[in-house]
Amino acid sequence: MNNQTPQKVDFEVTIARQINGAWCEAGTRVSLFPAQAKYYLPPFGTGLKAVAVKVAGKVEKAPAKPAE
Repeated sequence: MNNQTPQKVDFEVTIARQINGAWCEAGTRVSLFPAQAKYYLPPFGTGLKAVAVKVAGKVEKAPAKPAE
C-alpha cells in the first residue's frame, strides 16, 4: 500500500473557465491534485495543460575560509 500523500501539480489554464468553483482566466497558473485536474485534461475535458517543473540541481557551497 502506498503511504505517500498526493502532491499538488502546477497547471496552466488554456481556456477561461471555472475550475474547482473559482473563475480562472487563460494563462493563470493553478495548483491541483492529479485527481482534481483529471476532468480538465484530455480525454475527459479541456482547459488545462501541465506546466514543466524546473528542478534546480543541488548546489554545494565551498566551506568558508577562516579569516587570517
